[in-house]
Amino acid sequence: MPRTPIGPGDRKQQQKQEKSLQRRVLQHLKHHEPKHYDNLSLLFDPHRTGATILAIQALTKRRYVKTGRDRMVQITKAGLRRLEEQDL
Repeated sequence: MPRTPIGPGDRKQQQKQEKSLQRRVLQHLKHHEPKHYDNLSLLFDPHRTGATILAIQALTKRRYVKTGRDRMVQITKAGLRRLEEQDL
């Protein structure tokens, strides 16, 4: 089945969804940290599309969360500041 290219409007919608998921992950971690990587995946992505994994990777890259050796994900001070900025 051929895939259709992502149009400009679709790309913007996809970016909004990604940002929304990142924000929800940060909010969840703020109140329920630490959480295991797999548990976050199951919670936010029950159909296993991989969206949560990408969100956690993006948040880690920006240093809003950190993942330990035991795959426990924690929000960082930068992540808390980011949430406060977004609430304004």
